[in-house]
Amino acid sequence: MLFRYSALTFNGHRIHYDYPYVTQVEGYPDLIVHGPLIATFLIDLVHREAPQAVVRRFEFRAQRPTFANRPFTVCGMPSADGQTVALWAKDHEGYLTMRATAQLA
Repeated sequence: MLFRYSALTFNGHRIHYDYPYVTQVEGYPDLIVHGPLIATFLIDLVHREAPQAVVRRFEFRAQRPTFANRPFTVCGMPSADGQTVALWAKDHEGYLTMRATAQLA
Protein backbone atom coordinates (compact mmCIF):
# COMPACT_ATOMS: atom_id res chain seq x y z
CA MET A 1 0.00 0.00 0.00
CA LEU A 2 2.80 2.45 0.83
CA PHE A 3 4.51 1.92 -2.50
CA ARG A 4 1.23 2.46 -4.36
CA TYR A 5 0.44 5.58 -2.36
CA SER A 6 3.93 6.89 -3.14
CA ALA A 7 3.29 6.30 -6.83
CA LEU A 8 -0.18 7.84 -6.71
CA THR A 9 1.09 10.99 -5.01
CA PHE A 10 4.41 11.15 -6.90
CA ASN A 11 6.25 10.87 -3.58
CA GLY A 12 9.62 9.34 -4.34
CA HIS A 13 11.02 9.41 -0.81
CA ARG A 14 12.43 5.98 -0.09
CA ILE A 15 11.40 5.98 3.59
CA HIS A 16 7.94 4.90 2.46
CA TYR A 17 8.84 1.86 0.35
CA ASP A 18 12.54 0.88 0.61
CA TYR A 19 12.97 -1.21 3.77
CA PRO A 20 16.78 -1.61 3.60
CA TYR A 21 17.16 2.14 3.03
CA VAL A 22 14.86 3.26 5.84
CA THR A 23 16.36 0.84 8.38
CA GLN A 24 20.02 0.90 7.42
CA VAL A 25 20.51 4.47 6.17
CA GLU A 26 17.83 6.46 8.00
CA GLY A 27 17.89 4.29 11.13
CA TYR A 28 14.14 3.82 11.53
CA PRO A 29 12.70 0.50 12.69
CA ASP A 30 10.36 0.11 9.69
CA LEU A 31 8.85 1.92 6.72
CA ILE A 32 7.14 5.21 7.52
CA VAL A 33 3.46 5.67 6.72
CA HIS A 34 2.78 8.81 4.66
CA GLY A 35 1.36 11.70 6.68
CA PRO A 36 -1.25 12.47 4.00
CA LEU A 37 -2.37 8.82 4.05
CA ILE A 38 -3.01 9.04 7.80
CA ALA A 39 -4.83 12.34 7.18
CA THR A 40 -6.98 10.52 4.63
CA PHE A 41 -7.89 7.94 7.28
CA LEU A 42 -8.81 10.78 9.68
CA ILE A 43 -11.08 12.52 7.19
CA ASP A 44 -12.60 9.14 6.35
CA LEU A 45 -13.44 8.75 10.04
CA VAL A 46 -15.46 11.97 9.85
CA HIS A 47 -17.35 10.71 6.80
CA ARG A 48 -18.03 7.29 8.36
CA GLU A 49 -19.28 8.75 11.65
CA ALA A 50 -21.16 11.73 10.17
CA PRO A 51 -22.01 10.83 6.56
CA GLN A 52 -24.29 13.86 6.20
CA ALA A 53 -21.56 16.32 7.21
CA VAL A 54 -19.88 18.54 4.66
CA VAL A 55 -16.24 19.30 5.42
CA ARG A 56 -15.47 22.94 4.66
CA ARG A 57 -11.87 22.95 5.83
CA PHE A 58 -9.39 20.31 6.93
CA GLU A 59 -5.98 20.89 8.48
CA PHE A 60 -3.50 18.33 9.75
CA ARG A 61 -0.02 18.22 11.20
CA ALA A 62 2.20 15.22 11.81
CA GLN A 63 3.69 15.01 15.30
CA ARG A 64 5.95 11.96 14.96
CA PRO A 65 6.41 9.07 12.51
CA THR A 66 3.92 6.25 12.21
CA PHE A 67 5.65 3.02 11.31
CA ALA A 68 4.33 0.34 9.00
CA ASN A 69 3.49 -3.13 10.31
CA ARG A 70 2.37 -1.72 13.65
CA PRO A 71 -1.24 -0.91 14.47
CA PHE A 72 -2.32 2.70 14.81
CA THR A 73 -5.60 4.27 15.83
CA VAL A 74 -7.54 7.19 14.39
CA CYS A 75 -9.75 9.10 16.82
CA GLY A 76 -12.09 12.04 16.76
CA MET A 77 -14.26 14.19 18.99
CA PRO A 78 -16.87 16.65 17.69
CA SER A 79 -17.15 20.05 19.35
CA ALA A 80 -20.20 20.78 21.49
CA ASP A 81 -21.74 22.89 18.71
CA GLY A 82 -20.99 20.28 16.04
CA GLN A 83 -19.14 22.76 13.83
CA THR A 84 -15.68 21.25 14.19
CA VAL A 85 -14.15 17.86 14.82
CA ALA A 86 -10.84 17.41 16.61
CA LEU A 87 -9.01 14.42 15.14
CA TRP A 88 -5.84 12.60 16.05
CA ALA A 89 -3.89 9.43 15.37
CA LYS A 90 -1.97 7.35 17.91
CA ASP A 91 0.66 4.72 17.32
CA HIS A 92 0.80 1.23 18.81
CA GLU A 93 2.38 2.62 21.98
CA GLY A 94 -0.26 5.32 22.40
CA TYR A 95 1.94 8.21 21.26
CA LEU A 96 0.26 11.03 19.36
CA THR A 97 1.39 10.88 15.73
CA MET A 98 -0.96 13.38 14.06
CA ARG A 99 -3.42 16.13 14.97
CA ALA A 100 -6.11 17.43 12.67
CA THR A 101 -9.20 19.63 12.66
CA ALA A 102 -12.19 19.41 10.35
CA GLN A 103 -14.58 22.36 10.06
CA LEU A 104 -18.05 21.28 9.04
CA ALA A 105 -20.68 23.18 7.07
